[in-house]
Amino acid sequence: MGIGNSQPAAASLVTGDISAFFPKQVGPPSQYAKAIQHWMHLILVLQAAACVLRAMVLLDLLGCVWMVLLCGMGYYAWYHEMNITYVSIWGAGCALGTLLDILAFVIPVATGLLKLELLATIVRIGTPCTELLGALFAWHLYRDYQRLHGGESFGGFDPLGRTFDGFDPETNPILKGFSAAGSSAEKRYKEGCDYGSSNPFQTIVSAPNPFQTAPEQSPRKQNAGCC
Repeated sequence: MGIGNSQPAAASLVTGDISAFFPKQVGPPSQYAKAIQHWMHLILVLQAAACVLRAMVLLDLLGCVWMVLLCGMGYYAWYHEMNITYVSIWGAGCALGTLLDILAFVIPVATGLLKLELLATIVRIGTPCTELLGALFAWHLYRDYQRLHGGESFGGFDPLGRTFDGFDPETNPILKGFSAAGSSAEKRYKEGCDYGSSNPFQTIVSAPNPFQTAPEQSPRKQNAGCC
């Protein structure tokens, strides 16, 4: 899916290098990508909630690990101001997770191996919905990046493009609460770290030791205080 012809991508597939399938960020992220970060906030919070419900209701440890990886990659892309490379990797992971979760639900139901329960069914349906939303959002940003850099437009396939463009989650009271949770977490993290650093895991400079004793004064200064 990278910019350019398909021959380098095909050669990379043979050699096992998948990096050629993802676009490389050229220059800073677009202002449009930064302007719709509220959608990224909302989707990541929904995916995190789905991960928690997956653990509590379905007891699906492997699925939770996958969701944690997805949320981590999404946050990493968000931290780097919607870097298109990381957004694309996150979107591809969301698409793969959507496919696997749908198959894991449909096949057991069709063969009668899965007993339907209301809460478990809601979680099994809601989880791939959050992943599909992430995949479509990443695809929307990918098409915008391709358009700015003269890449392939892939026709007009962008199912939720108008929704992402014309609706801001911040304008809805309910969705604003979800988005605000992500925004406050981002703000706290950026205040504690040097935002924009190449290392997103940079630690805060350690504070001075409060138990450190003051240096002893010289005998001359002590005598001067007495006189």
